[in-house]
Amino acid sequence: MEFPLFETLAIEQGKIRNIALHQRRYERSLQAFYGKQSAVVFPRIFQLAEHIRVPLELTAEPLIRCRIDYNAEQIQCRYFPYQRKHCRTFKPVICDHIDYGLKFADRTLLNELLAQKGDCDEIMIIKNGYVTDCTIGNLIFRQGTQWFTPDTPLLEGTQRAALLAQGRIKVRSILATDLSLFEEIRLINALNGLE
Repeated sequence: MEFPLFETLAIEQGKIRNIALHQRRYERSLQAFYGKQSAVVFPRIFQLAEHIRVPLELTAEPLIRCRIDYNAEQIQCRYFPYQRKHCRTFKPVICDHIDYGLKFADRTLLNELLAQKGDCDEIMIIKNGYVTDCTIGNLIFRQGTQWFTPDTPLLEGTQRAALLAQGRIKVRSILATDLSLFEEIRLINALNGLE
């Protein structure tokens, strides 16, 4: 695969959201992915913000999804108008062998799991009895006025990191058997926040 990894960023009213968090994850992912290979590969580190240029025909869009595909030597930016997702129903799907610690472009397994959603909007991936993520982001669970996110995410998202730093959500262990303790479930990702 030419670009094995990618980042998805939100550009809202011309401003790139959480760019510092995306930059850090991009750099960590390069090191993790290419550091395991031959020492001959030296990843080239790009400053993502310097390469993001929204096409003129999209500048009037209130929310733009920027997808940055990358490898050790190149990045490729693409832009799409975006409507926020409103997933209200999640089907628990068990997959104990999933590993998605990096934002891989190959989403074959995630797509296979999503195909099991039935009439629900999305799936909730259960690994070894614990709630992890859905196919397009992290999950948060409301209990009273407090929001919680599982301490077992498949991928530590940038929106999750921002909300944790702001103290708006808290981390806790959430077993699949704990789901009845919560009144509401939401997905969060770069383009879908707590609002």
